[in-house]
Amino acid sequence: MENTFKNIPFSRIIVAFATGILVASIFTGISTLLIYLAIAIYGFLILIHKRYNFYLAPLFGGMTFILLVLFGAITYQQYNQPPPPETKGLMAATVLETPQEKTNSYKSLLLLHSVNTKDTLFGTREKVLVYFEKTEDINQLKPGSQIIFEQSPEPIENRRNPYEFDYKNYLKKKHIFRQVYLKTGNWSLTGYTTNTPRLWAETIRDKLLKIYRDQEIGAQETEILSALTLGYKRELDRETKRIFSSAGAMHVLAVSGLHVGIIFFAFSFCFGFLQKRRIGKFIYVVLSISFLWGYVFITGLSPSVLRACTMFSLIIIAGNINRRANIYNTLAASAFLLLLVNPNNLFEVGFQLSYMAVFGIVFLQPRIAGLWPVKNKVGLFFWNLISVSIAAQIATFPLSSYYFNQFPTYFLLSNIVVIPAAMLLIPLGLGLLAFSKIPLLAPSIAFVVKWIIKSVYFLLSSIESFPHSTPDVVLHVPELLFVLVILFSIFLFLNSHLAVFLKSALSFAVVLAAFILFSGYKQINRHEIIVLNSQEQVTCFIYANKMYVISPDTISVDDYNYSSVQDIKRQKRIKNVIFLTSDSTFNDDLLFLDKGLVVFEGKKVLMEQKSKPATNTVSPDIIISSKTAYTTETISEDCCVIRYYPDRKNSSSETKHHILSAQGAFTTTW
Repeated sequence: MENTFKNIPFSRIIVAFATGILVASIFTGISTLLIYLAIAIYGFLILIHKRYNFYLAPLFGGMTFILLVLFGAITYQQYNQPPPPETKGLMAATVLETPQEKTNSYKSLLLLHSVNTKDTLFGTREKVLVYFEKTEDINQLKPGSQIIFEQSPEPIENRRNPYEFDYKNYLKKKHIFRQVYLKTGNWSLTGYTTNTPRLWAETIRDKLLKIYRDQEIGAQETEILSALTLGYKRELDRETKRIFSSAGAMHVLAVSGLHVGIIFFAFSFCFGFLQKRRIGKFIYVVLSISFLWGYVFITGLSPSVLRACTMFSLIIIAGNINRRANIYNTLAASAFLLLLVNPNNLFEVGFQLSYMAVFGIVFLQPRIAGLWPVKNKVGLFFWNLISVSIAAQIATFPLSSYYFNQFPTYFLLSNIVVIPAAMLLIPLGLGLLAFSKIPLLAPSIAFVVKWIIKSVYFLLSSIESFPHSTPDVVLHVPELLFVLVILFSIFLFLNSHLAVFLKSALSFAVVLAAFILFSGYKQINRHEIIVLNSQEQVTCFIYANKMYVISPDTISVDDYNYSSVQDIKRQKRIKNVIFLTSDSTFNDDLLFLDKGLVVFEGKKVLMEQKSKPATNTVSPDIIISSKTAYTTETISEDCCVIRYYPDRKNSSSETKHHILSAQGAFTTTW
């Protein structure tokens, strides 16, 4: 085991550096102290090195680890400096992305670079999310276009509903803190354009996307091909995403290591003969790395492609200087480089899943493939494909369950379909771009591409419709940690064959089972009422594994409130959900509903109705209403207000108010 880690020196570096980033993300605002501490430790290491001996080795190693932790923390805090104070005035900004059409607006990203206020010009560099009112002028906006406007951006806030996606923090990691809505006439083009490598990449990708659209292979097929080859997923419709995700094939639409690997394989197949001579090796390295980074460029410098290309570049260089590359060390080195450039990568779901998948493939795939020796070439191809899929799924299972709360049951069947298809579609798609002007060749390639995509979509739709295709698998943070420890212990056992690691895995499995049983017991004896922060009065009544959802109108599956309810259902592992409208009548063993009055396990809840005003003929424990009813003069927000009585039995208890728009969802348990 010790020799294993000696052969992977970057593993210790990346662990220390990532630890520093994680610590700095929790404890902020101590950058100066960290710098002074790092300087002191660095000086101490120099002193130890001058008097270095065998007995000081542990101290030297420990202090070096601490120095790397501090280095990671300093890098994170310096990278995540807060934006300048909010200012008002005439703002100049550069459009970073081609505006994407939404239901009621066009969405894009701006880079503010100057603000003119009170005849004073301030320089700044802040990314701002922008929504343009729908107008024909949007067609004039391209990546690099400069605009001016006076509308002051507003901070991005979450709705703070239970278990919702933390959109604010997600954008914060991308250095986006504010957003603005610009109506027609509130902005204008300056006539100037900005050119940077990222903007060039975006512009070139737009031109390549136009080539695909001009081939007339079908709107849906064009969206899938654009995502598969160029990493452009902004126009993928919800149904396509759902089918690929439910079938366990969504990774094919996210350009990553698989796609870069296919590109590299195609290049090696065509130019591998160059490696036979010494000068040819040098030419091969230069051409292959240039080819891969050119692909990164046309995919818009996607972070996932950057990760894969960095790793492949290191492997190519090491493999052609007569040094045997340790794949684990290469993985750690590429991760360190990417975190050094952008420490926020550590919190990217794609970053975590991609490295877990590659590690699983490298570590587990040879062991799984060795269980069944196959001599037939066709059989060997599919067996290797199956073993790779199993290895990647095992390694990524904990994180994918934690982030996405589902498991694709038929992932093996899906991968047998989509991976060979991707191996055909990626070269064909790039060939379509290269030969788009050739009269007979381009239509022929487009015809083949169209029917491959149609066939893949049909097969995935069929797989997705199978029973239990995506069962809910929810892991909370403690459970995730237990599963990761169990998985890591099993990996250590497979590597060392020491019984202590197998015993460790079994012990933590028992603890995990006990934890899940205890959590289930707590849920059985728990009553809960949740009022969602939404434009409608959506209230959830929960007991054990049953939930009642009451709203003024029927909730459609495309509604934001429906997804919020599904988040609660999954996270609380609720089996049965009953949807009701507040003006209806319902009665069972747990809940009574009669036109806005709900009696649930000893609690009375009164809801404001559209058909008639709420009444005070009863003494409810909770009243849900707009500002026009049951509110005091101090509450002026035009939103849903909740009046509740913490202790209704105590006549002197204070009446409390909860404003959803200001305080987020309302929750009470007993």
